Amino acid sequence: MQTLNWTNLVGIHCGSPANRNGINFYGVDYPEEVCFGIGCGLGFFYNKLIKSKPTEIIHLRAPNMEPIFFSQQSQNFSWKSENDSKVAEKKLINELRKNKPVFLQTDLYYLKYYNSKVHFPGHVVLCVGYDLANRNFLLSDTNFKELQKVSFDDLTKARSSKAEPYPLTYNWFSIDKFEPFKNLAKQIEVSIKLNSDNFLSGQNSLRGTSSVYGILDWLGNVQYWNSYSDSSDIFRFAYQIIVKRGSNGSGFRCIYSDFLKFAQSESRNIKKLNLHKKMLNISQTWNDIGYELKDLSKQYQERKLKKLLLLISKVYSEELSYHLFVKDNL
Repeated sequence: MQTLNWTNLVGIHCGSPANRNGINFYGVDYPEEVCFGIGCGLGFFYNKLIKSKPTEIIHLRAPNMEPIFFSQQSQNFSWKSENDSKVAEKKLINELRKNKPVFLQTDLYYLKYYNSKVHFPGHVVLCVGYDLANRNFLLSDTNFKELQKVSFDDLTKARSSKAEPYPLTYNWFSIDKFEPFKNLAKQIEVSIKLNSDNFLSGQNSLRGTSSVYGILDWLGNVQYWNSYSDSSDIFRFAYQIIVKRGSNGSGFRCIYSDFLKFAQSESRNIKKLNLHKKMLNISQTWNDIGYELKDLSKQYQERKLKKLLLLISKVYSEELSYHLFVKDNL
């Protein structure tokens, strides 16, 4: 068994504590919300699925948050991919032998310690050790204080899942150093503006395009959800994405609010703009949307749908106003 000298920190989301654990390995610690915010984590996806259920889904986190965080300091990081399972496995072991933690994208359906009955591709973990004799890897995963043991075969399946909307191709990257940001206040300002610029212009990824304007697409289609055979599942999954699944509530707007609260303690410019309060208002609207979706998953009512449509229209206006404000004032 070869394992990095590792102290595992649990967190709220998967990617942001992975970032935190990664920098902690090199002796640096920032709160999880800072790792999320500097990684420009706010986003919005609306996807129609062909082969999977629920047939329509939303997601409220931007793509590539993990490599973007590290790219803010030095070289440009990005998710690498492989075409062959043996090559992917060999490269992973080689990186670990160089004493480097390795970020992996996985489908937690194949991670047996979750005992999940549904696919969830794109779940980020850190690989920090391996055992050639017993053919196991050790993973650092946000939901578990202890490192998790996964067989070579199961990790191969998790890294190559073709589940919609995010088919995986052994996606990975590693880091070999990290130092504290020389001017944290300035870096925070740069990251806040970059996240807003990205959200306004759109970020392309394998999952589709993350954009504030995607909320309008969703608004135009959610009124038809009740006509689908799996309508209850669609409404409920959307509720879970906003309120439950790894976001700390309100589709990552709560954790981003925490980041902005931290930011205003570091930067006078951020404090003057009162961004924290603006994001808290957005967060509350997303939370209200989540619980309307939950109610609709239990029993469809026209008045509930109308309320939901008004809330989605409201949050679109709030999001657009916030990001345009940041673009114009930072």
